[in-house]
Amino acid sequence: MIRLAPEVADARQDRAQFYQMQGDYERAIADLNEAIRLDPKSAVAYNNRGSAYAFQGDIDRAIADFSEAIRLDPKSADAYYNRGLAYLYSGDLAKALADVSEASELDPQDAYKALWADILAQRNNAASRLSQASAQIDMTPWPGPIIRMFLGRMPPEAVLAAADDPDAKKKKSQVCDANFYSGELALRLNAKDEAVRLFRLAASGCARDVNEWFAANAELKALGAAP
Repeated sequence: MIRLAPEVADARQDRAQFYQMQGDYERAIADLNEAIRLDPKSAVAYNNRGSAYAFQGDIDRAIADFSEAIRLDPKSADAYYNRGLAYLYSGDLAKALADVSEASELDPQDAYKALWADILAQRNNAASRLSQASAQIDMTPWPGPIIRMFLGRMPPEAVLAAADDPDAKKKKSQVCDANFYSGELALRLNAKDEAVRLFRLAASGCARDVNEWFAANAELKALGAAP
């Protein structure tokens, strides 16, 4: 499609997503640079390039791109969410909480945004709103079990069991989530060794284009543990 329609920005973004799934962030960024050249008002392109920069480890450029995405689209819950996680790994917990809380308010039915708002509230010694937030989330499908775990209604081993699925791709994604968020809960409970074990499982088992893979590696680094 690129060869036939080189001026189509969406085609560049699609190919960039493929490269990012392969962990080829340089090529992903190159395609997103071109997508932004073709459509400089695309908040989605800036948000996607910010993600590629973040996964590459260039947090400052990631934050700059997420900020531009928010300027272009002030209602972009994903851009606020991604910038919040970038702020977390730059060490600015207050800005991380503010952004992820805003993302959750803009997209109240997204379970992952609610989970991260809870994780960051705890790290900022702020009150949890997960119980109230869960009232707006469909708790039947995945990742409902993870929210129940954070609310103390389901043990981690039951969450991992619930992650099983006959669809291999879906199972991989859900097991990734189960390991990573169980690691976050273990960290909250000061069970460092268990947190490291679970983050290592997530770092090795998650797809390389999801926040949980990046976050697991960042948590291991913060804990002084090898992946």
